[in-house]
Amino acid sequence: MEYIFGKRQQLRGYGRKRTPKMPATETLKDGEGSSGDSHTSSNPSLENIHNDKLFVERFTSLYNNEKLSDIILHVGDERFYAHKFMLIVCSEVFEAMLNEERWKEASQPEIKLTEEEECVPVFSLFLRYIYTGSVGLTTDNVLPILLLADKYCIPALSVACVEYMTRHIVESPDTNRTLSWYQYSKMTGNTLLVDKCRKFILSNFDIILKTADWMDLSKEEVIEFLSSSDLVVSNEFDLWLRSEKWLTSESNRHAIADNVKDVVPLLRFKMIQPKQLLEIEKSQLYQDHKEIFSEKINAAYRYHSLIMNEVHQNVRDEMFRNYMCNVYGLCIDLTLLHYNYVEKYESKISHKVNIPVDVATSNQSYMKDVQFEVTFWPKGPFKTFSWYGYLSPNATMSVKMLSRNLSSVQASMSLILFGIKNGIKYVAFSYNNSHKFTASSSVFTEDNVVPLERLTAENSPYILHGNLEAKLFLKIQTVEWDKEN
Repeated sequence: MEYIFGKRQQLRGYGRKRTPKMPATETLKDGEGSSGDSHTSSNPSLENIHNDKLFVERFTSLYNNEKLSDIILHVGDERFYAHKFMLIVCSEVFEAMLNEERWKEASQPEIKLTEEEECVPVFSLFLRYIYTGSVGLTTDNVLPILLLADKYCIPALSVACVEYMTRHIVESPDTNRTLSWYQYSKMTGNTLLVDKCRKFILSNFDIILKTADWMDLSKEEVIEFLSSSDLVVSNEFDLWLRSEKWLTSESNRHAIADNVKDVVPLLRFKMIQPKQLLEIEKSQLYQDHKEIFSEKINAAYRYHSLIMNEVHQNVRDEMFRNYMCNVYGLCIDLTLLHYNYVEKYESKISHKVNIPVDVATSNQSYMKDVQFEVTFWPKGPFKTFSWYGYLSPNATMSVKMLSRNLSSVQASMSLILFGIKNGIKYVAFSYNNSHKFTASSSVFTEDNVVPLERLTAENSPYILHGNLEAKLFLKIQTVEWDKEN
């Protein structure tokens, strides 16, 4: 699928800041009618009649209606009967275009509007909004409608579109759509939407790698994503294989040398197994650009050699991503089968895990891992007090450091819940946090991971074939040894 990005048209000179006009008459006091009857304020029979619906219906009837129309808009192959008054009061751009003599459109009975290709099919919805104040948004049409709202300077519609997008980012695993939203939100500086889209993309990067969307990413986007340690991917070798396809694609061959120089250093070769490193060395890309690969490949071999000989030195300058492959020892399965049928007191999931430390900066070279106990209550923690039980209204997670002789351990935690839509399994929810584990703060607890009402709801997006599928990535960032031991 092609992106729906399209440069915003710059209508220079269109639009001006409107200066509020002073009222022609004095402000009415409460209860006074427009006719000036002052006695109505004390009249006990006064009733205010609100025919708002009828008022809206009157204007709705004028939509694309030849009656009283004083301008025709040409958009694509369609013609719309419109009313200058409606366009001007709703849009500053239309006000300048149709109400200022210096613009030729002001004197023409018909004007042609040049819109982005994806905006043409939704222009009727956009124009109807001007007459009715309402529009039906979907994940398919919201971006082109937002493009029109921004172009014609209708802030209320722009805000409504952005709010809709923030609520529906995880509506379905349509990576093309989310990438389009992400691109546009960055271009317009909407930081809230940028953050939400980026979080969804990083959590579902394994899906993006397997779609045509990956091949369409710009170099700047590839660099941005490969620089992140929050990518949820199977393993680093798969990430290399997909990066190789992007680098050697027809659309990127014209700048392959520059792309290799900028992209290859972002791959974390120390996370790739030696036999897979050999596969990389056999590739044509490696043969053609050895000078760029050699330093990182050699460093990776050296790292694996030291690990095999149990010589743990501070040789890793590459952090773990959120790898789902078991070889890394970072991904903890928190799946609960038959979620709706499991009693709350039986739903507790607990694992003792050893998390590798050589990924982090440690002043003790022989330290290999740290032991934690991870506990997940997907139906809320259940505690018994005499004959009573207590159920939290939220799913709860706790992580406890069990290893001793450590002054502190800084660790990051990423909990993901899977969903399924249109036959595609994807990350529908993600929670991220970090904690510094010490002797006095050895337990991290999050009581509000996700509300139970979202898990137990009918057709919950987090329940797959009756099961709750969840994973936790636990990654050590820094370690400090207790010098007294």
